[in-house]
Amino acid sequence: MRGNFENTGRLVRFILRRERVVSAVWIAVLLLFSVALAPAMEGMFDDVSRSVYAETMNTPAMVAMMGPVYGADNYTTGAMYSNAMLLWVIITVAIMNIFLVIRHTRSDEEKGRTEVVRSLPTGRLANLSATLIVAVIVNTTLAILTGLGIAVMGVESMGLLGSLTYGAAIGVSGLFFAAVAALFAQLSSSARGAVGFSLVTMGVIYLMRAAGDMGSETLSLVSPMGLVQRAQIYVANYWWPIMALLLEAVVVFGVAYALNAVRDMDQGFIHAKPGRKEASSFLKSSFGLAFRLQWNMLLIWIISLFVLGLAYGAVLGDIDAFVESSDFYSQIVGSNPDFTIAQMFVSMVTSIMALIALAPVLIAISKPGSEEKDGRAEHVLSRAVSRGKYLGGHLVLALAASVLVQGAVALGIYVAAVSVLPEPGDLSLAYLLQANLVYLPAVWVMIGVAVLLIGLWPKATAAIWGYYGFVFFASFMGRMPGLLPSWLNQLSPYGYIPQLPVDTVNFPTLAVLVVIAAALVVGGMAFYRRRDIAT
Repeated sequence: MRGNFENTGRLVRFILRRERVVSAVWIAVLLLFSVALAPAMEGMFDDVSRSVYAETMNTPAMVAMMGPVYGADNYTTGAMYSNAMLLWVIITVAIMNIFLVIRHTRSDEEKGRTEVVRSLPTGRLANLSATLIVAVIVNTTLAILTGLGIAVMGVESMGLLGSLTYGAAIGVSGLFFAAVAALFAQLSSSARGAVGFSLVTMGVIYLMRAAGDMGSETLSLVSPMGLVQRAQIYVANYWWPIMALLLEAVVVFGVAYALNAVRDMDQGFIHAKPGRKEASSFLKSSFGLAFRLQWNMLLIWIISLFVLGLAYGAVLGDIDAFVESSDFYSQIVGSNPDFTIAQMFVSMVTSIMALIALAPVLIAISKPGSEEKDGRAEHVLSRAVSRGKYLGGHLVLALAASVLVQGAVALGIYVAAVSVLPEPGDLSLAYLLQANLVYLPAVWVMIGVAVLLIGLWPKATAAIWGYYGFVFFASFMGRMPGLLPSWLNQLSPYGYIPQLPVDTVNFPTLAVLVVIAAALVVGGMAFYRRRDIAT
């Protein structure tokens, strides 16, 4: 057993060096978002608006989406913050940990890095152990900084104990999903499969929690997300759910260790489905190859965004009374006698959903960069395939995905609105499609930036995610009055998109964005044709 963990410490230092930028950015963004929102909520809600917020959050649709409401009799800022933030932060932290663990386990095996490390005096379980130790370091750092950061904001109902409980909840949740990723890194035979299984598991856990919160407490306790919400942060501050989830994470870690101890390198317990003996004509095309590589990822995103649209649309039946009684949401949603509150609320929702829907599009257009980095692109380009067609296939897929994901959001909101609104005519499918598709020029600019990076500076293609983080932060936080200067949002292409129905469509501005996107794509394609391919 001692030999199985040999040189684990050195691998920990090595992985920490590799993670020094990526994990630091994740922690900084999550910390800034969590800490900044706490005092903002305190200043924008009074006792009356918080009570109305609690009543709205206690409706079946909102309980299914956000979880149960605790402390409704004395709904403090802390209770509201936990109810509104905890679940979404956990989901974000889960995604961070899934990619962290897969990146240093199954992905490194696919690229041959683990084989090189194992050729040295390194234990069989050292790489997995080092990865999980790094996950513990990252999540513990996030938990402590978040807890202390919120506590020093001085919000009356968000003291040190509650804040540390909040930080511990997200940290332990991150460790649980790190364990889930470690498990699927052993079960799956590919990194893509391990990520897919881990994300599907996260979705199932979320749905279990939603179903349990609607009527089955046992089912909610079985779900890790439902379990950690029972900590009742800033209300009762129970630690037993956090300790129980930590124990579950240890058990899953143990199963992952056991499987890793008996698994052959580059193999998985879930075998990949054998492909066809001969590729179809569609697969032989550049677009067909891009589609085959990414269709499952895009399908999961389309379904997820449709469900998220349903969730937001389900609250439209109670939105009038809620917004009218809340100064906070009245400022964000705005007021205009020419439009209903439901239309104004949908305007806010579509602006946020357009940012979330950008993620799968950027994943799709970034694929050529990762294929080149992993050494697979050169095998394709060594054939009678032009670089323009190869990159163009992924570009067409990303453009198509940008339309499909926005359409999925619009359809989800429409289906829910028809069932909950007495007069859904104000939110017709055509109107919702227009409100979502108006963001396409901004999405295409982001695609253009990604293509330019792939063509001009391939080593910096990951920078598109840094810019995405800035765009998301500037657009989301910019909706809260007084938090950010107005000019900051103008550094984002989303800052020039009208929020229908309040703003009128400025077609010249949208045309300029399309021209900028086209210029970026043309420039990126030109640089891609001329530069050397990494081998």
